[in-house]
Amino acid sequence: MKTIDQINKIKATVLYVLEQMKEGVDYIHLFKVMYFAQQEHLVLYGTPMMEDSFLARKHGPVPALTYKVLKAVEGKISVESQELKQFAEALCVTIKDGHQIVTACQQCDMDELSGSNIKILNKWIAKCKDVKAFDLSDLSHDKAWKKAKAHSEQTGEDTKIAMWDMAKAGGASNDMLEVIRERQSNKRALEWI
Repeated sequence: MKTIDQINKIKATVLYVLEQMKEGVDYIHLFKVMYFAQQEHLVLYGTPMMEDSFLARKHGPVPALTYKVLKAVEGKISVESQELKQFAEALCVTIKDGHQIVTACQQCDMDELSGSNIKILNKWIAKCKDVKAFDLSDLSHDKAWKKAKAHSEQTGEDTKIAMWDMAKAGGASNDMLEVIRERQSNKRALEWI
């Protein structure tokens, strides 16, 4: 389960992207901006931009919590926690040409985003906004996605893309990959406390 701070950071990230793409954006564009920004943040800083896990799905990486909240907005599932309900209330989903289009219904809490977050998000919004959805999907089928997708096909269950694999696919140095491995190991060790 995500903490309140983790949920608020994911929400701010999503709302920031949506505020920059005011006309609304399909799920593929939103998800790929989030994925590529997360990947670059790992490559440059060794830490995730946000704590949303990316699942290897047919059309590329999908941020699990964000997708769950969007399904709640669509009325397809219900969310329990107050924080997830507030996240859902911040998003609007409409259908346009047979595709779900998401827009921001609230303003982003800019206090949740660092300068590096904004810089990287702006870069990926600019790079992705004019690329066709399925071309963008294909671009996200990197080695990290392929590895997780292969595991998913073997088990029949959604598989998370490991941050280490994501960073490696994004071109992280060996030193940075070691930093990421150590941080992830420490995080897992502390989770039981």
